[in-house]
Amino acid sequence: MSFTVLRKLIGPIQVVLAAVLCLPLLAFGSLPGSSASPAAAVAAGTVTGPRGAAMADQTVDLYAWPPDAVLKALKPGQLVPTTLLATATTSSVGRYMLRVPAAKLKAAAVESGYANLEIFSPIGGTWFLSYQTGSLPAWPAAPVTVNLGGKKQPPSCGLDPQHHPYGFTGFLLLRQRPAASAVVGQGYIGPLKTAGDSVSFEYNETGNHTQSSALGVGISGYGVNLGYNGSGSHASTATASEVFPGEHGNTWFLTEFTPGQFRGICYGPANDSNIPFQKQHGQCPRKFTSHTFVFYVHKCIWMVHSTGWFGGATIVSPKQAPATPGRFCAPQAKGSIFNTSTGVAIQWSSGWELGAALGLKGANLKASFNGTAQTGYDANALVHFKFHHAGFICGTNKAPSHAAILVMRGTKS
Repeated sequence: MSFTVLRKLIGPIQVVLAAVLCLPLLAFGSLPGSSASPAAAVAAGTVTGPRGAAMADQTVDLYAWPPDAVLKALKPGQLVPTTLLATATTSSVGRYMLRVPAAKLKAAAVESGYANLEIFSPIGGTWFLSYQTGSLPAWPAAPVTVNLGGKKQPPSCGLDPQHHPYGFTGFLLLRQRPAASAVVGQGYIGPLKTAGDSVSFEYNETGNHTQSSALGVGISGYGVNLGYNGSGSHASTATASEVFPGEHGNTWFLTEFTPGQFRGICYGPANDSNIPFQKQHGQCPRKFTSHTFVFYVHKCIWMVHSTGWFGGATIVSPKQAPATPGRFCAPQAKGSIFNTSTGVAIQWSSGWELGAALGLKGANLKASFNGTAQTGYDANALVHFKFHHAGFICGTNKAPSHAAILVMRGTKS
């Protein structure tokens, strides 16, 4: 198996694992930028060790991931072609700040206007986030706080016997899995005086490629079929349209995305046979060769990650609508339609269910991964509330035009 490792090295390094299988390396073009370009502080936080102690002088890297189309085109065994955007070194108290020129961030954006980013620390582990580049450089967002490491964080490569960080190959695709459902919209109808009222949903993409959903990413240090933990989220972009039918009750609108399973390898210095090998449940090679150098493997890290929108429309009907304070209710005339043309949908903590998609039969329950799901409502993702008679449109936390959750009601209370 051939792929490029040692992310920071310039030029390709062909690595041969146990199997002899040559795979083409996909190129994700270098990102243009200028030293004069204003820099945006993308992320900041701390790096701590397994016991919670601050880790000084540790490297933290920021990578841009390619668009969904590139991920879908990967063949098993190929590395995800990421691009290094920034590197930081932690201070004496373990703090870091990742800054990137605005031009680089804009160039890293996928179709939806989001840059899908990966923060990696050999000690602290991996974290994924989507960064909105549309406002750069005029109004850069405040840096996202990402604290890496500690007992409860996803697995990391750690330190070798000489107390040096292990190297990491980056993630390569193991296989694409069957499509899995994710919640991309929601609408609720109160029980009183709402007969004939309906809620419908459009999830689509037009020529501007603005509609996207942020789906959770899972990391496992146990094995390909065991123990995935949440490690941030990445945005997947709609490539067609799905129009859901009108419903006369509480509704969750679901569509499907394709999950990919990936694996990365933590390894020691060249020709160092004293690297301890950690036994895991998934297949992990003990060593690999790069040219004449042998690298001994310490452990593997597995990941589940969306590789793009699949399609389909499914309806789920929860029993109860959430409570709405009267001050967040606006009157609606008979025959009127309220559309959520602005705002952001609530983040569903279990909005992306991967247990069935991973094809797990009788496996440990920890193998099932409930990923977060969140869709921004805009002109291409509209929830339509159609009033059969006069009533109210109510928000749970704000005025209806900006509320996270909306409820149709026949009465204000």
